[in-house]
Amino acid sequence: MPSSLPPFKPITLAELRRIWEAYPDPDVRRLTLEVARYRRVIAEIDGLYSSIHQSWRETVGGELCALHLLKGVMATERQRLL
Repeated sequence: MPSSLPPFKPITLAELRRIWEAYPDPDVRRLTLEVARYRRVIAEIDGLYSSIHQSWRETVGGELCALHLLKGVMATERQRLL
């Protein structure tokens, strides 16, 4: 089981841009790109969740437990990034 991370305040987009400008080191730039990429992936997953949820409700009805749990994970992550 992976170890948990200590609590920390998420980096803002402005901070990420500042780091990109201040540190031209390729490894630092790769890390900033990873953060930006993961944020886009999370947004894409959120959109896919909505499509799956709507389709499930229209064809089967009710809630799909795994989707309900995914919604909670996504909501927590969105709140962190605000």
